[in-house]
Amino acid sequence: MSQKEEKPTLAGVRLKTRKRNIVVPHDPLSFANTVVDLLYDAYTTEYDSDVDTLLSNASKIIDTTELDFSRYGEVLFEVAFAGKMFATEQGKESEGGKSLPFCILKCASRDEIIPYIRWFQSMIRRRPFLVKALELTMIKLILSLEFYGDAEKKNVAIGMSRCFALKVGVLPDRVLPNALEDRLVARGTIASFITDLFVDFLATETVESLVELLRKAKVQDKLLDFFPQQERTWEMFNKHFVEAGLSDFVEYNQKKLHDANIQELKFLIKEMTCGEEGPYKPAEILAAVKEKIEECNFEQLEVLKCCYLGIVEGTLDTAGSKNTQQTQYAVLKNLKYYRKLLLEFCTSGRQEAALMVTIQVTCYEDSRLLKLFADIVKILYDCDVLGEAAIKYWYAKPTVKVGRNVFENALKPLVEWLDEAEEEDSDEE
Repeated sequence: MSQKEEKPTLAGVRLKTRKRNIVVPHDPLSFANTVVDLLYDAYTTEYDSDVDTLLSNASKIIDTTELDFSRYGEVLFEVAFAGKMFATEQGKESEGGKSLPFCILKCASRDEIIPYIRWFQSMIRRRPFLVKALELTMIKLILSLEFYGDAEKKNVAIGMSRCFALKVGVLPDRVLPNALEDRLVARGTIASFITDLFVDFLATETVESLVELLRKAKVQDKLLDFFPQQERTWEMFNKHFVEAGLSDFVEYNQKKLHDANIQELKFLIKEMTCGEEGPYKPAEILAAVKEKIEECNFEQLEVLKCCYLGIVEGTLDTAGSKNTQQTQYAVLKNLKYYRKLLLEFCTSGRQEAALMVTIQVTCYEDSRLLKLFADIVKILYDCDVLGEAAIKYWYAKPTVKVGRNVFENALKPLVEWLDEAEEEDSDEE
């Protein structure tokens, strides 16, 4: 039998066995205790009068350490908010471990909280990944509001408000929607919390900024959902925030709701005149519109504009493959058919003048109506919706400039005809 040949070897070469990756145990409590110790080291007698000095010293000390912020970033913010690490994911304070005598929850005013938020801003500027940890910490605080007293809840609200106002980097849509927790909403905890947040935010920012914050958080249409089920009416909503000193916010919200109701009314008229289930008879549409007026308390002029725009826009939306001439004919036909709807709400010279301006703007904005201005005015004059005085007033005293020259030339023959008719009547008398 033949023996196996020995494989060649490298003489003088020592092969090292690869070591496995060393698994570092997860130990957030030790990290929290280390942060507490570092903050204690930064603690000076100047703290009572200057929080900024304490946090500035703390930043310098922390920057010299090799703490694993990418792994324990949440713990850092937990210590800043509560003075110690949270015990659970819901944000309740832990029973063991070291704690600080100073933190956001123990502050007495907004001025004492602001330095902490600026410290967050400084830390996140140097370590952008910490913004995610701050967001998660805020979520824990919201879900744990029931564990805190009234003063601590208010400080949580102020802290979050300042984070948004100072633009620390926290995304509202990752934080605020978590406040719609059914358990906390049912107890009224969230209503109180969100009120404190709004009050503090509006102390330095505008109502428009607050509305934009709610829009980014995607809760601008869910404001009633922050209140318990039995309190979800706009009357109670308005009363609650007026008592909290947020009258400007209430007025802004009422205007927004009013505008939304106006759009609903216009859509209702579009659907009933030109929708799939339509067209309805003018009397049926009028009854539906009056019912909406009683519900939303619209002014007559607003309803008149909605009626005109609903008829015209509905006709244009359903034009489909019709050519321009067919579309224009359909607009004029529908305006004539639903004239009783317009007559019901066009009962004064002021309303007629406003309707003339609405016709002007709509004809200018849609190319299919650009050459139809004079025809629309003429047919509404024939239907007694527009009077001679309103037409002449629009022609003599321009209020809106869009398309003015084109429409004036188009309307000139009608105005001249009205003048001639008036002269003939005066001669006969």
